[in-house]
Amino acid sequence: MYSLIVTLPLLSALLAGAFGRFIGERGSVLITTGILILCLILSILFYVEVHLECSTVEVLWWSWFDTGFLHNPLGLYFDEITVTMLVVVTSISALVHLYSSAYMKGDPHLPRFMSYLSLFTFFMLLLITSHNLPQLFIGWEGVGLCSYLLINFWFTRIQANKAAIKAMLVNRVGDVGLILAMILIWLTFGTLEFGALFSSSIFQWVTDQTLFFICLFLLIGAIGKSAQLGLHTWLPDAMEGPTPVSALIHAATMVTAGVFLVIRTSPLFELTSYGLLLTAIVGSFTAFFAATIGLAQNDLKKVIAYSTCSQLGYMIMICGLSHYSAGLFHLFNHAFFKALLFLSAGSVIHALMDEQDIRKMGSLLHLTPISYIAIMIGSISLMGLPFLTGFYSKDLILELIMDKMYLSFVLWLGLLAAFFTAFYSFRLIFWTFLYQPISSRHVFQKVHEGSWNLILPLFLLIIASLVLGYFFQFSMLKDLPSPMITSMSKWTPTTLSVLGGSFALLLFLTFRVGWKGYLSKMGMVIYSFINAAWHFNFVINHFFVRPLWAIGLMTTYNRIDRQFLEHFGPEGVLTRLTFISSKNNLFQSGQLMNYILVFAFFLTVYLYLA
Repeated sequence: MYSLIVTLPLLSALLAGAFGRFIGERGSVLITTGILILCLILSILFYVEVHLECSTVEVLWWSWFDTGFLHNPLGLYFDEITVTMLVVVTSISALVHLYSSAYMKGDPHLPRFMSYLSLFTFFMLLLITSHNLPQLFIGWEGVGLCSYLLINFWFTRIQANKAAIKAMLVNRVGDVGLILAMILIWLTFGTLEFGALFSSSIFQWVTDQTLFFICLFLLIGAIGKSAQLGLHTWLPDAMEGPTPVSALIHAATMVTAGVFLVIRTSPLFELTSYGLLLTAIVGSFTAFFAATIGLAQNDLKKVIAYSTCSQLGYMIMICGLSHYSAGLFHLFNHAFFKALLFLSAGSVIHALMDEQDIRKMGSLLHLTPISYIAIMIGSISLMGLPFLTGFYSKDLILELIMDKMYLSFVLWLGLLAAFFTAFYSFRLIFWTFLYQPISSRHVFQKVHEGSWNLILPLFLLIIASLVLGYFFQFSMLKDLPSPMITSMSKWTPTTLSVLGGSFALLLFLTFRVGWKGYLSKMGMVIYSFINAAWHFNFVINHFFVRPLWAIGLMTTYNRIDRQFLEHFGPEGVLTRLTFISSKNNLFQSGQLMNYILVFAFFLTVYLYLA
């Protein structure tokens, strides 16, 4: 029964992909969505059995490979972390499948799209239920492959091509980090199975330097997959894919894989204080950096994308303080209100005929009231205001940081990120729903809410964003100690969020046509710097991509491929053999006198040498 939750999405992907032209759009939607709903029911049953009863379940299928120095079975591993992730992945994926049936209606390639979604879900489920690191790596690479397929689903668009290739290439850096970590773990411990790896008896002879490098490589893998500072550039560009893809990638699957990797390997991180400190630093800078960029973005989906990057920074940050249950709890809550934000944004974009620039929107409050309520609730939950889902995890993270690192820059970056998050969330709401529209009237004449299968997922996610945080805190945070802070400090994150939203409201009421024109010269420089995402793309392209491209062209291609391999490789050997053969043909003239002369010559040489 436990194996079904992994194999069923693969079955639905194969059915929709291979037989989509025979079963049609309706058949593909019914099969893939129905199977995901069944997987959601199974995940809830597993959550009750494993999480609430504090048990662990191992399912061994067969021996994958067994050498003299490494035994690695293929199977599934269910613990409290696994079943929590199962609920997140299956619930969001089921809602995205249902939403896609309306959002992608009329697309001739809908069966292929539904197949990709199910395949994406399969690889994510394989990743989180893996019994060992090699099996996890298969799921890890699988979600990367599916992200390429889904981002590039509309493959005739050049920007989608570029975004998909960029996502693949940037994630290769994280993949190399994970591979190096696996190699170092095997050389150090002699096993890659989670159960044996986390046995406390095998750590006693390991040096601190070795543990630090293992955690460093694991962190590099998490940085690439979870779009942390430095390897984050692929995440905003991934918005080129259809909106359901954005919701699935940002809420429940690919970007959460890096956080899951850190939580899964937490026993290793706990043995090196430097590894934990580096993790907290990376998370804090990412949370602050992404929050500042969200202040100046004008693309509706990119604002939400950078908020994802910022919230992932919070998760990594709190893992660096050894509070993994708080990080997992925020991952759980974030999945629902972030899916709500993306799907409601998709509803607005769908109503406006694929317009994504918030400056061209406005006054949508009366035209799309359901989408307005959904984005409002999702934004308030994102800000962490009482008493929505995000409040119970985001404020808890900042309170725990106050308890451990009261005067550190990690805390101040986290608090500033909370202020900026509230500001850009209200800025998005004002531009999209409350400002006077700039576009012509005919653009808004046909604006309306979508069909029931476009709205139903929003209603369900609204309910989840309102109540899930309160109910799940008791089971997910049962072993977490309460932070020892004052009442004033406890309300600091909420106060900053309220101030950020109030500041955005003040600017809206003061400059109803936009406040950008009122900035000073220095203010415009700062705005341009933030709007360009701190020029990270320029720096990476100029100092990393171009030198590597030059090395690849001048050294690898020109000197190795075109010179060495062409002369000494298969093509060079073939060329020389052809030349020798052509010269040898000169002796095969068919004239008897030539053969006699050649025979006499070689006979003379032989007799002379003998």
